[in-house]
Amino acid sequence: MKIDESLMLQSQNKQPIQQQGDQGLGRDAFLEILMTQLTNQNPLDPMKDKDFVAQMATFSELEQSTNMAESIEKMAENQGYSDFLQMSNLIGQSVNYEKENSDGNLEEITQTVQSVRKGEDGIVVALENGDEINSDQIIQIGQTNDGSDGGTNE
Repeated sequence: MKIDESLMLQSQNKQPIQQQGDQGLGRDAFLEILMTQLTNQNPLDPMKDKDFVAQMATFSELEQSTNMAESIEKMAENQGYSDFLQMSNLIGQSVNYEKENSDGNLEEITQTVQSVRKGEDGIVVALENGDEINSDQIIQIGQTNDGSDGGTNE
């Protein structure tokens, strides 16, 4: 039995599916595949309702996953800016950090922050003595550790 071509849906957009980098099939590609499948299905044996609903649910999940991934990426980027701005408040303040001395022992050093910049491994703090440390190496901000038992300086 021959199928009358006037009953077939005409595809409006016959551009090839483009793959976006390493992301695999995106929502546009999924819709293109679905439309091609619907266009070329056998009218005497159409897609079952449950199959169509399952594919639409898959598309909905894909759409939500894509939106969530974009939101998380933006949130992470904004958090990086926020951390950088917070650390810039340290400029001119004294900070304590630990550094290994010539004996191989850790000693606590107090220095004034000169500048803050973004580095490959996070936020880098440049100190008055020329040292550059990662922000996570700071153990105290503001007050210097003078070795006293917590009393007032007299």
